[in-house]
Amino acid sequence: MIEWLAENALPIWMGGAVALTMALVVYLQTRTNRALFGIGAVAAVTAAMLVAEWLMETPREAVERTLYELAATVEANDVPGTLAFLAPTADRRIRHDVETLMPLVNIERARVIGTPRIDVAEGSQSATATVQCRGMIIATVKQSGMKGGQDDRLTIDWVRSGDRWLVESYTSNRNWHRALGR
Repeated sequence: MIEWLAENALPIWMGGAVALTMALVVYLQTRTNRALFGIGAVAAVTAAMLVAEWLMETPREAVERTLYELAATVEANDVPGTLAFLAPTADRRIRHDVETLMPLVNIERARVIGTPRIDVAEGSQSATATVQCRGMIIATVKQSGMKGGQDDRLTIDWVRSGDRWLVESYTSNRNWHRALGR
């Protein structure tokens, strides 16, 4: 329940609005100091819950933040930085793809399109997550100077290592080796 509230501020806003409306009705009917204090208490509790929601980062939010950080690192053409997002137990194919495909192109844009679907394993100490998303890359092939863009549907498996989420494996709808002529 706490994670659900920390995930989305809308229930807090709605609950606060309903409670504040009820407190205002009571105050307008009674005009007492206790009713006025009730309005302040409702506002303070709602504000405290909103601040707590803003400060707490759920595992799902951490995976989403890491996904966007990874996209920014790829967009910066940072091969060592991209490799830092890979888990030590990551599929060797991922490391090979980063080391061989990224140097072949100059990436101008790497973005996550739409809202990614993120499934985190249940439990308070969730250690795995799966992200399904669409990604888009606009790049120039260094060898030929040909520029183009492509989007792809990706499924990325993440594992938590300490306080970081790292990529363990991925599947892609495209064969990027073939697309780059390798």
